[in-house]
Amino acid sequence: MKKFLLIVAVAFASATYAQTEKGNWMVGSDLALSFNSVKETPRYDGTSGNVQTQNTFKFVPNLNYFVINNLAVGLGLEYQSTTTKVKPVAGSETKGTASAFVIAPNAHYYFPIGGNLAPFVGAKVGYAWASAGDNNSDKTRGLALGVKGGMAYFVNQGAALTGYVGYDYMNLKNKQDNKAETRIGNFGVGIGVALFF
Repeated sequence: MKKFLLIVAVAFASATYAQTEKGNWMVGSDLALSFNSVKETPRYDGTSGNVQTQNTFKFVPNLNYFVINNLAVGLGLEYQSTTTKVKPVAGSETKGTASAFVIAPNAHYYFPIGGNLAPFVGAKVGYAWASAGDNNSDKTRGLALGVKGGMAYFVNQGAALTGYVGYDYMNLKNKQDNKAETRIGNFGVGIGVALFF
């Protein structure tokens, strides 16, 4: 009986290792939502402007390769749609929408704990283009950073469902006037699907 239990334990522990071994590929996509308010403080030549709040939805397809066991590096293409409310010091509140596209190399590290579960952490560094209209004065671009941590549930040898919390940061400069700068920090939650081969 002890021998049987040992074999079962080894089989469950190795289930996750097989998917995150060196040389495997991981293709996936994330859907993320930020329900909480995000403080965005625009700056012009060092002077703060109105405070804004945002709700963001993003879709992130990505392709990663396991360079060593449990560590995958790759590239993500991210689309974000953001609804912004502006609360000026004086006057009435205004509302608008904007979109952003981010291309970001990323890395994910999995911590196999046995069975079908594996906690993971991830990070990305990339470049973002954002637009709130058709004019150059409505377009920004710049640095995008992000970190996340969560849990992967391996439904079989080739697929996993993920849930995570993350923080994204963007430092964007206006396309028309590079003295106009916007810094955005955003906490959110997300779910995803990953395929391993």
